[in-house]
Amino acid sequence: MSVGATHERGRAASGLWCLSLLAAAARAQTAQSWNEVDVAASWRIVAFTLPLVARMDSRLPNPQLLAAGLTADLPLPWELTLTGGYLFVDLPQRTPSDVRVPLAALSKSFRIGRVTVADRNRFEKLIGLSTSPVRYRNRLLANLPLGATGRWHAFIDDEVFYDFSASHWTQNRFQVGGGAGLRTHLALDLYFLQRNLRGGAPPTRVVGATLKILLTERPGAARDH
Repeated sequence: MSVGATHERGRAASGLWCLSLLAAAARAQTAQSWNEVDVAASWRIVAFTLPLVARMDSRLPNPQLLAAGLTADLPLPWELTLTGGYLFVDLPQRTPSDVRVPLAALSKSFRIGRVTVADRNRFEKLIGLSTSPVRYRNRLLANLPLGATGRWHAFIDDEVFYDFSASHWTQNRFQVGGGAGLRTHLALDLYFLQRNLRGGAPPTRVVGATLKILLTERPGAARDH
């Protein structure tokens, strides 16, 4: 099979994937939209990301959440990545609405054939919420490049949350998606996410988009969707 044919098959598969995400959203009883723009740059071996986040709900007053901040990724030996950051979150529908989130994470990545697997362990403190809880988040991600050039990719991940203040696991987020490099320094991911909360609350279904703007080449670190 020619390289061009393989590339077209990859594009077609990604297109069908995106259509399936939209169909899932249409069937969702409680649909939310999570949109994010990540502006990324690097200095020496450190990769910096400025995330800009907005979350909407089709049945509630909006926006539900607005956030911005800065994170830094430092690659370590043995395919490890150390992350530190600080986020400023606004919850316009709550009082008080301001939440600050210092965070730290350690990720381990490895390959299984063409698939890159990353296990991220993240700790964060939600300053501004009642009791300012500390959460632990563990996410297992699998990312598969599509086509001969790897310009397109598909991913799947599962993340669980543990609240140290409540001393139990509080939620689970399961996500599937795909994306492509639009230009040399521009990429777009689309995904479908289901969030399940402890206590029997109905699941929240989300269709999201992440636009990545790369101001400089990213240093060698585990790819994160």
